[in-house]
Amino acid sequence: MRFTVPTVILMMAAVLLTGCSIPTRGPDQAERDNWSRVIEFALRALPGVLDASHLFDYEGKSRTYHSRLFVRLEDGATPDEAASVVRAMGAQQLPPRYQGDQTEVHLDRMTDSYYANWRFGRDVSREANSAHTWARVSAPGTQVHWSSRGIDVDQMSNAIGVGAGSQAEPHRAIAAMRRIIQDFPELASNDWTVATLDEGDGSAINDHSRLEPGWLNSDRRPLFPSSRPRFPSTSELEMWEWFLTDQPTPFFVEISVYDPPGKAGRTLDVAIYPPVGQQLTAAQATQLAEKHLPYLAQPGAVVDYTIQTRNGPTFAVFIGGCPQPSWRDVSPESQPYASQYERC
Repeated sequence: MRFTVPTVILMMAAVLLTGCSIPTRGPDQAERDNWSRVIEFALRALPGVLDASHLFDYEGKSRTYHSRLFVRLEDGATPDEAASVVRAMGAQQLPPRYQGDQTEVHLDRMTDSYYANWRFGRDVSREANSAHTWARVSAPGTQVHWSSRGIDVDQMSNAIGVGAGSQAEPHRAIAAMRRIIQDFPELASNDWTVATLDEGDGSAINDHSRLEPGWLNSDRRPLFPSSRPRFPSTSELEMWEWFLTDQPTPFFVEISVYDPPGKAGRTLDVAIYPPVGQQLTAAQATQLAEKHLPYLAQPGAVVDYTIQTRNGPTFAVFIGGCPQPSWRDVSPESQPYASQYERC
């Protein structure tokens, strides 16, 4: 198995991000390495492919192999070329005993990335179609990270992550998301995230700002509601940008949007976090609340607003509705605002 320098760097970065050690070698590693060379040779010959590297990662505890493919596409690679890589990987004629092994495919194009995983040997038409759509959605100047998750076909789901590349430039992500909403309305049923920074493998928490569907501020409700999935509205995108463009104190903001089943109007969870390694004082939390709460108290909206100080109780106000009994340790500084904005 041969790796080029850029791919080695990419794979080592993935090892560091996931906290995994260098892959160990299994009992039939030599045979699998030969198949890796076959796969690399076949995929490097495809149009639009700059480089391809493959390995079988042996997981010693479970004594199983994990197939991983890393492909660098040309920046101008077409949707058909992206889809052909997925189809070619799914069509590899490996020994029957490899059937059912978990396979991962990572594609990189411009500043965008695509990920899919499946059990080797099954049909990958849905993954190929999603790679085709990913390449259509991506555009110069944007960061679109697509994940087709689900080893078994009946468990497959797509997630679209749109990144700005900078905490200070949220408008880049917003412009990209607006283009997706306008040009690809059929994708509204998928999971999505608009973020200032690349979400990566999802291991980093509260270290950047993002807008997403679901619930944030409760441990008793499901992450994703049972209502009809939808894209963020224009006003929700504008709200997320507003938080980041005029702030008296540095912070990260996470806004989660959902439409409660059987109820009219939208509901938002808004969570404020201080920069990593820092804390917000009670005075700073009050300063932020004084600025944010009047803006959030719009007719028809119910907002669960919290400020996480990282040290001490949470500043929490439930705007426009009556909160359920809370599991949070709420700061006394938030009580006057709760009395003003809650509607019980």
